[in-house]
Amino acid sequence: MKVVLDTSAIIYLNDFRIFDEIFTVSEVIDEVKDKINMLKLAGMKFKIVDPTESSVNEVKETAKETGDLEKLSKADIKILALAKENKLDIVSDDYSIQNVAEKLGINYISLFSKKITKFIRWGLYCGNCKNFSKNKKVCSKCGNKLTRRPVSEEFIKNKN
Repeated sequence: MKVVLDTSAIIYLNDFRIFDEIFTVSEVIDEVKDKINMLKLAGMKFKIVDPTESSVNEVKETAKETGDLEKLSKADIKILALAKENKLDIVSDDYSIQNVAEKLGINYISLFSKKITKFIRWGLYCGNCKNFSKNKKVCSKCGNKLTRRPVSEEFIKNKN
């Protein structure tokens, strides 16, 4: 199995021999800061590959549609783009990564938590006006701070 690892997969997984080939992006490597995991990286065989700008833009647009863009780091966006481009599985427990992967048709593997069971489209909600707003920080009607809330949910079929 050929996979793309996110930072949490590198930190929490100890046996990488279960994968045939491992890919990641330089931003993931940059997120690994502690000595133990840096030693782990030094002993791993993996390829650092950057996705194309068009794949990155596709992921950003999809994440904007799902409402996950604000929750994804640059590294998250790039591993999603790399997986999409090369038809690789993503190893990640991050629910926002899994949600966008689901929308893009990318297979994902969760290490310690259950995979998502619902695809969620998120929106920004005003608790005062009780409506959703497109403004990123405050309600355009009352100025109240907006919170992230599901707009729609769809159960995912055939997921473990």
